[in-house]
Amino acid sequence: MALKHTAAALRTFGGLMVSRLSQGLTENNSTASGKLDSSISLRPTASGNRIGIDLSMLDYYIFVDEGRSPGKQPPTSTIEQWLTYPNVSDRFGSGGLGDTERKSLAFLIARKIGREGTEGNDFFTNVIESGLVKRDLPKIIERSVIEDTDDLLSDFFDTFT
Repeated sequence: MALKHTAAALRTFGGLMVSRLSQGLTENNSTASGKLDSSISLRPTASGNRIGIDLSMLDYYIFVDEGRSPGKQPPTSTIEQWLTYPNVSDRFGSGGLGDTERKSLAFLIARKIGREGTEGNDFFTNVIESGLVKRDLPKIIERSVIEDTDDLLSDFFDTFT
């Protein structure tokens, strides 16, 4: 591969970024089902003369990161499901919640979210705005592109010797 140093640097950076995003979710106690955490993936991409990074995760990450404005009440079924996740239901004691209690609590939570919204935890924003992305990534890319260019030039001049 012509850009092996750059691809390796992007893979390393991607792993570190995924790790930091996951850590942000854990630190903010935002891992009820674990689905968002396990959906985070980052891979280097190349198309023509462009290289990049493809970051993907479940769409609702934006609500975890930025919160939700007041407005329409969310569906209670989603909140009822959330209340069944072990690290959520454990807060209600060893017996958890019965069906009627869960439905009532889900309704109250949905109504409050509709009226007041929710606060985000900035797990994504903090990583994107960190020195890792703004300061370190450009340096990593620059260094690896220089190494790849040096390899290409060495290979080119080796054909003449």
